[in-house]
Order: sequence, then structure tokens, then C-alpha cells
Amino acid sequence: MLWFESLNPFNQLIAFVTFLGFLFFILVIYLDNSKNFELKRDWRKKK
Repeated sequence: MLWFESLNPFNQLIAFVTFLGFLFFILVIYLDNSKNFELKRDWRKKK
């Protein structure tokens, strides 16, 4: 935590947003590989 606290406020914001983006990326990968959750739905009519 010392590294994060030593940054100026703008760089703290950039680091925090990057961390949240990384967590969101992990969540998307997890949901995409999950059998119980359809991340990609095909709304077209299937023949």
C-alpha cells in the first residue's frame, strides 16, 4: 500500500481505474466461460 499512497492523486486515480478495468476483464472472461451464463446471445431467428 505504500507504493499507492506515495503517488500523486491523479496517478492514484489512473491506477485505481486500471485496477477496476482489470477486475472487469476477469469478470467478463469468467462469465464467458461459464456454462450457466450466456454472455453472447444470438437474437437472430434460428432455422
